[in-house]
Amino acid sequence: MIVIFTITSIYFIKGIYHDQRSLRTTTAEQDVNKQQAIRISSTDNIDMTEFISCIDDVSVEPYFSKIDPVLASHRNKSRDPSHSELSCSPPDKQHCFRGVYDGFDDLLKLAQQHGDDYEGLHNRIAVLIESLILNPGVPLQRDNDHQNALPIMLKLTVHRHKTYQPEKKSTFQELHADYFESADYVYTAILYDATPDNLVGGETALVNFRHNDNSQGDDDVTFGLIRSPDLPPPQQESNSGEKSEDPMVLTDGLIIEPKPGRLVLFSSGGENFHAPMAVRQGNRPVYHFWFICKEHVNK
Repeated sequence: MIVIFTITSIYFIKGIYHDQRSLRTTTAEQDVNKQQAIRISSTDNIDMTEFISCIDDVSVEPYFSKIDPVLASHRNKSRDPSHSELSCSPPDKQHCFRGVYDGFDDLLKLAQQHGDDYEGLHNRIAVLIESLILNPGVPLQRDNDHQNALPIMLKLTVHRHKTYQPEKKSTFQELHADYFESADYVYTAILYDATPDNLVGGETALVNFRHNDNSQGDDDVTFGLIRSPDLPPPQQESNSGEKSEDPMVLTDGLIIEPKPGRLVLFSSGGENFHAPMAVRQGNRPVYHFWFICKEHVNK
């Protein structure tokens, strides 16, 4: 297991079998403070957990000036009560995280056989999230004995199976944080379904807010998505009929390619702004699940 510490994050990376054709660059020697976008390929085999600083409100500085140029006006920047107040974790434990895990073909089989409303499937995913909440700083515990020992603290609020079709839109047009959009979204799970061989696009992008200490000792924040002012929107086509380049550039974050049985888990506050990237060819079927802590259901 590789353990990498930064000022604002803890990474746990174990058992990554890396296909050299992908763009993934994380290694034990990597300078994790250097901004970069990391692509997790469908040919990679990954088990990665990252514990990150929680962000409850991006409508205030130093976040607002970074995210306002790239966030659509209809998207929310905060919610009351704060996401931190609705966490299941003990007050003294960091509870914000993101993780990408391959090999959950058993979950996918349950979903395909019983549908996304199957309680057994929900409970399995709930205890996986709880293992991260209750044990911050520890990689995801997959073994059944560990999972069976955990109480089910989370309640499923929303589930769906959605197939994304090709669209002409900006790659990051749907950038959002789940909890800011709905109080029912405190924790998020994405389970990728079988994908066609001709799929192009359809990745999930998570964007980093990164805190950096500048030379004056102040807290400087960067956001890993920038707008290129020199490029027109992708809907505009050139005289040759080719679509223009995307005006949004991901400089710091994760790009997760769909893969059957790949599970993505994350806390749903402002620390995990994300977007379903546009499907250019084929289609991308996916299961979504959102959870809230049982103790906060009636709050």
